[in-house]
Amino acid sequence: MLRLLERSMSCMALATLIGSLTVGSALAQEKSWTEEDEAGVVGAGLDYMEGALYADADRVGRGVHEELTKVIVRTLPQTGTQMLSYNGYSMLVEITVFDIGHDIAIARAVSQLWYDYLQLAKIDDEWRIINVLWAQNQPAGEASEADKQAVKNTALDYIDGAYSGDAERMARALHPELTKVMLARHPQTGRPFLNTIGASILVEGTRAGLGNLAEDEREIDVEIFDLSHGIASVKVYSAMYIDYLQIGKIGDEWKIINVLWVPNPNAPGRDTE
Repeated sequence: MLRLLERSMSCMALATLIGSLTVGSALAQEKSWTEEDEAGVVGAGLDYMEGALYADADRVGRGVHEELTKVIVRTLPQTGTQMLSYNGYSMLVEITVFDIGHDIAIARAVSQLWYDYLQLAKIDDEWRIINVLWAQNQPAGEASEADKQAVKNTALDYIDGAYSGDAERMARALHPELTKVMLARHPQTGRPFLNTIGASILVEGTRAGLGNLAEDEREIDVEIFDLSHGIASVKVYSAMYIDYLQIGKIGDEWKIINVLWVPNPNAPGRDTE
């Protein structure tokens, strides 16, 4: 990617691009997080961007977790089949923070070439990027109402499927290569770690009724922060969980590809913060 940039941009244009980097908050008037945490999330995004831009492995390592998952939905030209591709870094020029809470966060990072959704976790007081879903930044119109509804339906299949023990709804919502990550703490040491599971355990756990909850107790709220370029960044708040979803359009269907989540601290039986 760097070689491509060097061929397509002069040093002056590159300096102008970096100098124009802006930082925004999608919920500036409503945000409940601290300026310190927002600065930490933005700093991790900048380490990710500038480290890739200047081939600085130390900065990239500082910005991302060593178990980072970075995904793009690609179409295989020979067959037209869509698949997930795990590779690459992107050069960012704008970072927008969507939400921060309970030591996890979601943001968007945009450059002339790439359109990235970031999921981050606060580990040992440092913000690290855990999951990335990205697309090539090509001209894109406004998302259709049909796609917005389809993304919401996918999120509802995921959370309502879990609470109702409906394995078919859960399976319908998930890409088979889904990565779901929980920020947890080791009970003996108290140190944070990432607990990662895949689609099959979610489906079979749902089938076993492990997450069942009465319909009138679920308190589900789905918020679509951004939907563009065939990908979406979504928050699902419910009685038991807080989930950040990265969703991609595979053919005509929207599938959940990455999840970063924490137990809802306000859930019955849990101590509130």
